[in-house]
Amino acid sequence: MKKLILALLLTYGFSSELTNYLDNNYNELFDMELQKSIKESDYNSLSWISPIMLSFERSWDNTIEGTSNPQNRYTISINQPIFKSGGIYYGIKSARSSYNLAQINILKQKNELIAKAIEILFQIKQSRLTLKKLDLQVKNAIIEIKQNQELLDAGLSDTVSLDNAIAKKESALIAKLEMQSNIEELKAAFAKISNKNPDKLKLPTLKLVSKDRFLNSNLDIDAANAEVINNKNLQALTRSKYLPTVSVGASYTKFSPKPFGMRKDSVTNYSLSVSMPLSVNMNNDLEIAKLNSIISSIKAKQTKKDAKVDYNLVLKKISIINRKIALAKKEASAYKRLLKATKNLYKAGQRSKSDVELFRNSYKIKKLDAQIYSVAKQIELLKLYKKMR
Repeated sequence: MKKLILALLLTYGFSSELTNYLDNNYNELFDMELQKSIKESDYNSLSWISPIMLSFERSWDNTIEGTSNPQNRYTISINQPIFKSGGIYYGIKSARSSYNLAQINILKQKNELIAKAIEILFQIKQSRLTLKKLDLQVKNAIIEIKQNQELLDAGLSDTVSLDNAIAKKESALIAKLEMQSNIEELKAAFAKISNKNPDKLKLPTLKLVSKDRFLNSNLDIDAANAEVINNKNLQALTRSKYLPTVSVGASYTKFSPKPFGMRKDSVTNYSLSVSMPLSVNMNNDLEIAKLNSIISSIKAKQTKKDAKVDYNLVLKKISIINRKIALAKKEASAYKRLLKATKNLYKAGQRSKSDVELFRNSYKIKKLDAQIYSVAKQIELLKLYKKMR
């Protein structure tokens, strides 16, 4: 069953198709962490079974002066609790709930890392689109400088317009350099978590999920609920420590050679015992376990509330981004009409070729704005997906 769960975790959910975004070392690390949690669960679920003790003793008896009578003693024994007032049952349940919590936390870590890789890729794409936009702004600034210089030479303008055009060009060139530096930083950050070429990876297309789906597959909520179950099991396990325990014991001892006066060379013993600890800290221990259970329940409620707030925030931000996209597309349509009109005026000799180029670049800039906003929308949606299994 645990192997099946492990297989499902590695092949299902947000990280299922995106594990190739990570460095192979990270994928192997998460696989090993999952396998480790399985072994820890197996160990803890069997920890109530006492070990069989094997012992060997060699002794010498020099009661009679001048002699040394060596004797070997071989013993096999066990002292096994068979009833711990629910302790065995809740010990097994606690091991399983701890395993469930561990596997959810591992999947959360994996999702976070994959989401980080994807976010960097989105940011690289956004930066490259911005770089194209800045290239067009530089071209427009150069055109404006040329036009203002011509007007200045003809005495139809002053130096203010020319200075503004030059400042716009310099500002765009500086922004280009900063953006190129930003892209290199993003590539370096990506290289730390992936050995893949970011230019050859296909970015996923994320779509808005419903609130119910987001809440029902939310890993933070899963982890909080698993913590509640685990603490309830630990509370029951703590209570069982202070209740009666019934144990059976057995031992078999063989002597070599047979001791003087004994009829047989071996002895078999059986025992039945009932024990119950009396501790001055019992009430404190029980109260701490109870409080841990209550605290985890409160945190689970708060986690669900926080998840709803997170979803609503992303929803509102996406709504704003959608309006930005619509506005950019509307402006692009306006520049497209102006471009068409300017082309017609250019053909009629009433506008210059640089005017046509100016409006063409402005049209492209607005189209790039819409694309940049679309990438920003994907980054917002990623905030939801990284929380989901």
